[in-house]
Amino acid sequence: MKRKIISLILTLTISISISSNVFAAENSAAPNISAKAAVAIDANTGEIIYSKNLDDKVYPASTTKLLTALILTKLKKPNDILTYTPSAKLQPSASLNMDKKPILPGDKITADTALKSMLIYSANDIAEMIAGNLVNDTTSSVSDTNKKFSVLMNNEVSKLGLKNTHFETPNGLHNPDHYTTAYDMSIIGKNAFANKEILDTVKLKNYVFKTENGIQIPIENRNKLILNNLSLYDKTCIGGKTGFTNEAGNCLVAIFNRDGRTIIGVVMHSNSDSADTQSFKDMEAMINYSYSIQPTNLYSSNNNVVTKTLSYKPLVFFGPTKTIEVPLKVNKDVQYYKNDINDKEKSISINLNTKNPWDLKKNTSVGTLALNERGVTKQFDLYTTLSSSDLIKQNKLLYASTAAGVIIIIGLITLIVRKKNN
Repeated sequence: MKRKIISLILTLTISISISSNVFAAENSAAPNISAKAAVAIDANTGEIIYSKNLDDKVYPASTTKLLTALILTKLKKPNDILTYTPSAKLQPSASLNMDKKPILPGDKITADTALKSMLIYSANDIAEMIAGNLVNDTTSSVSDTNKKFSVLMNNEVSKLGLKNTHFETPNGLHNPDHYTTAYDMSIIGKNAFANKEILDTVKLKNYVFKTENGIQIPIENRNKLILNNLSLYDKTCIGGKTGFTNEAGNCLVAIFNRDGRTIIGVVMHSNSDSADTQSFKDMEAMINYSYSIQPTNLYSSNNNVVTKTLSYKPLVFFGPTKTIEVPLKVNKDVQYYKNDINDKEKSISINLNTKNPWDLKKNTSVGTLALNERGVTKQFDLYTTLSSSDLIKQNKLLYASTAAGVIIIIGLITLIVRKKNN
């Protein structure tokens, strides 16, 4: 009877273990998304969690407006007045002037209203209007306005350290020289969502656009992940920015928060479908996967990371030079997201505060370990188990023989002095 019970327990244990392992394997399988390029990054550190063709050239469509929004919030206060421009009037759908109500050149709009209508409705005309006002030219043609504003855009791109992005238009309407990558868009998104004005805007489900002369246009957010009346609704999605052109396909940059962990996702050139849902489905699959991934320990707390060979003089100022192996450890886990990009690009650098072992102290930082990944450097304090007392212990014989030698020499000198005095 006992054997049967034990056998049953073992069988159940093995079954549960196998089931758990299978579930974990299934849960950690990378998603099969339609997007040609995609990336998910930790919103706080910028670390890459998931990627697909993250450095491939893509067209950003209206996700471009996140950069236009960044420039607007830097150069204008929310209550500053902007003027609707002739070049804005010429913009195609999606635009408020073409899709909703006519807006006339010269109509006045606050910068805050412009920001909200550009990001919520993705209004092409408002993005063009913003460009004209920010280059202090509200009468130029579309091409002249875009040419001037592209200088501001690409200066901002340079400041963000982006190597594979070049922008030509404020709204993302197709231009073969207007391009980016999924990774570069994640950095633009990270900086945009770190801006309170922009983040508060992309959270909004609805808004009423107003001009100073009384035109009112109700608009709804095009990000289906935040609309709780739709089946795609995700309560953990804080907000985002959509985009579409025939050349760019469906694009989405979005930010999520689940249990205090914030992730930014980018999907570029998702397949088009009649219901306009695929980019949102791609985003959900990628984000769900990214939240299932936990950081991997590169070095564990209190384990030796590396051993450094240092030279020193046991007698400090004179005598022989010796070497000692100094073990270095961290006092907290050194973690990273394990994936092909991080494994290929990560590097470790060690910096010691001193190369003199006599300066080493236990429980006191003796240097730093830097974990370098793309766009990210994380530093950790280094400690050692050695101290000056260990050096003394290791050189007891030398100190004893040196002391004996000193005593003998002093004795001989004393003896010689006495003889001379006698």
